[in-house]
Amino acid sequence: MSIKQLLLAGGVGLLAVAMSAGLASAVQSEGQPAAAAPVVSSGAPIVEITKRCPSLRYVGRKATFEVVVTNRGTGPARNVVVTDNFPAGVEFLSADSGGQREGGNVVWNLGTLEAGQSRTLKVEARCNQITNVRNMARVTYCAEAQAECQLVVKGIPAILLECVDDPDPVEVGSQTTYTIIVTNQGSETGTNIAITCTLPPEQEFVKAGGPTEARADGKVVTFAPLPSLAPRAKATFLVTTKGVRPGDSRFAVSMKSDQIDSPVTETESTNIYD
Repeated sequence: MSIKQLLLAGGVGLLAVAMSAGLASAVQSEGQPAAAAPVVSSGAPIVEITKRCPSLRYVGRKATFEVVVTNRGTGPARNVVVTDNFPAGVEFLSADSGGQREGGNVVWNLGTLEAGQSRTLKVEARCNQITNVRNMARVTYCAEAQAECQLVVKGIPAILLECVDDPDPVEVGSQTTYTIIVTNQGSETGTNIAITCTLPPEQEFVKAGGPTEARADGKVVTFAPLPSLAPRAKATFLVTTKGVRPGDSRFAVSMKSDQIDSPVTETESTNIYD
């Protein structure tokens, strides 16, 4: 029987129907509530979002950030907007699918996302500083969801080893000095940089100097490790030898550090004549 029929009948079962927040509540004429039942809406959208990015990049390298939005519901999601918050220390390069840079965000206006439809959105960036990047994206429609990913940006201590002699050639009984230059060409501080020099049979040790203490043991000169070398910084070590017999001699230098798996070596040729 309809509500109108009940009203006309004037019976004790007079009903008033209230609709609020998707629930229908039946209230008896005496004011006591009856059981409430949810109104199940069909065709409702449910949009999920996932965020992906690489776990590690080095300073100066590119990284791709990816957002995937999927409508898992049974109805279309309208006015879908995806916002990707661009973190500090990362330089925006480009975005696909019509994404636009708006301040510190990249924004896509996707319009309608049909039931079962998925969209993948990408941003390409360059990592410009050593940092931990936290990248968050959100999707808004008639509701909102968000996701995030994290990226570690590291530096590289690229240490260059050079060795030059002066003078060359050198007469037997005379001295020559080897200048050993260590340069950090990378983006991260190098630590515990140790220099070891090996003299050839045609030479003998005279003296050594540099930023750390040197110790000579026969034909081997060892410098105490340099605790740290900042990016773009240089350290200079000097070793002076004397020619003791003629020959095309080879002065060898070896370098180790915390960041180097195997020693870096350099050889300098010096002509010693009688």
